[in-house]
Amino acid sequence: MSTRTILDLSGDLLEALTETLAQGGERAAELGRALDRLPVAAFAVGFGTPEHQVRDRSIFAGFLLAATRSSKVIIRADVARQHPINLARTVSTLSALHGKRIGLGASEGTEVHGWFAPPTPGARPSAAGYLRLVSALWDSWPLDAIAGDTEAGRYVDAHRIVRVSEPAYPGIGGPLTLPTDQTEKPPLVLLWEEGDRDDDGSGVDLLLTASGSDVRSGARIAYSAGDVGLVLGLSDLASLTTWTPSPQAGTAEVPTTIRAALGLGRSGRVARTEHAVFLDTGNAAQV
Repeated sequence: MSTRTILDLSGDLLEALTETLAQGGERAAELGRALDRLPVAAFAVGFGTPEHQVRDRSIFAGFLLAATRSSKVIIRADVARQHPINLARTVSTLSALHGKRIGLGASEGTEVHGWFAPPTPGARPSAAGYLRLVSALWDSWPLDAIAGDTEAGRYVDAHRIVRVSEPAYPGIGGPLTLPTDQTEKPPLVLLWEEGDRDDDGSGVDLLLTASGSDVRSGARIAYSAGDVGLVLGLSDLASLTTWTPSPQAGTAEVPTTIRAALGLGRSGRVARTEHAVFLDTGNAAQV
């Protein structure tokens, strides 16, 4: 029984939401309040979209987070076209600006580029590996590396700013140009279909598998894991703002951060190898 609902926003519904939120003003504020009232753990963006139509949804996430006060959002990465560093930087920025209310997701089995360099022998690019690389990039500059010791003139522990490595993406290592809180990194969500598992999913926070549970006419729990369910199928603003879970689903109080809302603990480091950047001019040249 799913008690933590992730409600997907795709298709015509997503377009209508984008138009309203992008205009700002009272209509956007009213919609934001309506979204905050819905009994969901988070909204997902684009998981109900066919792969060939997936595109960057980080701009929409910025609109939604700005218009709401407690709603959380998980954006589907376009792993074939969005550079991991650009996406890592954007999501980390939105997380810092909006109270750690954003996560990142992907669907396993989708087309994935190796990005600039052939993978290490034996390493196969995958959606899980892409998400893991983004999380590793968040490890490249820990927020607590900022020392702020003005008396000693030591503002950052430079040795903790590192270049990371993911075998399937050897050409990308950072570091990012902004720090990320290591205990509250944006959660990673991966949709798995039977037969599409090119990766064991290590480093991913939430692995959702196909489910056939119906919620109500036109919407269904399409993927689930434990007490978390992803609902697909809402088609318009009216069905969204009046949505309620099935009586069997139950509801749960939604905490402040997205990790807590999804029942996830503290995040951890996933970078497999690290090399200090600013203590070695040779490494610094690779950034």
